[in-house]
Amino acid sequence: MVPTRSGAVGATRLLAIAFVLIAALSVSHAAFTRSFMTMQMQVNEDGSADVRNELRLFMNSADSIDLYSLSVKTTNDLSGWRDRLGLSDIRFYTDTARAPVENVRVTASAPDTCNSDRTSCYSTLTYEYHIKTPTNDTGLINVTKYLSPRVIGYTLRPEALAFEVSSLGEQYIPDRTSVEITLPSDAVNVIMSPKPVEYEDKIPASGAIKFTWQGRLSLADAQLTFQRKESLAFEVASFFDDLRITGVKWLFSAEGISLVAAAALILAAYYMLQRRKVS
Repeated sequence: MVPTRSGAVGATRLLAIAFVLIAALSVSHAAFTRSFMTMQMQVNEDGSADVRNELRLFMNSADSIDLYSLSVKTTNDLSGWRDRLGLSDIRFYTDTARAPVENVRVTASAPDTCNSDRTSCYSTLTYEYHIKTPTNDTGLINVTKYLSPRVIGYTLRPEALAFEVSSLGEQYIPDRTSVEITLPSDAVNVIMSPKPVEYEDKIPASGAIKFTWQGRLSLADAQLTFQRKESLAFEVASFFDDLRITGVKWLFSAEGISLVAAAALILAAYYMLQRRKVS
């Protein structure tokens, strides 16, 4: 008997359903655990920041390894990785509404440190992003010009962080988590709370630019402030640059256009008078 067209279509559908069920069964047996996370934050002179998160993951079965290896080839965004692996740890640890981000890049290493029969492995998921320069109502770092001549102040906005929240409503850095913060190379007068692991007693007035918070650690009274002093040459260059910008803005303002038009009329009248005298 020759199979009918409808029979062939039905067989194709059954085969597709079977593949979906097999994939779902594999996912149901897959399990992933966050082993450790390192968050590295480079604060820039303009108050923006570049962040790099590294999540060390543990896969406890062959199904987990297969699903992860497939995701490496097919997934390139945070939400996709979070949904595939079922890990809420895969997210931004800054509030993107208060501190908007851009240029998100996700990379995933191949499984490593596997056991002999390859039924468990580790891997590293890395994602990097840029926190935009602060504005009047957004930003991770508030920038204040000028506290005194050439001195700029910087202040962390703790409400722009997005770590775990305790039953008391307080943010905290969870266990097996390290937050490394690097400041501009000329940062001085750093005040930080909680105390970083590098300076448990007193932070030097200058020369200290890298600090680490290790979980578990409450951020209820988190504070980070520092200052920078611009060079005299930069101040002079900024003065003339600001003067140029102000001049251009004034020139195209209503007052500037009126004055330029009046000057043009005066010059035109003077030119006409000179021509009459000559003639």
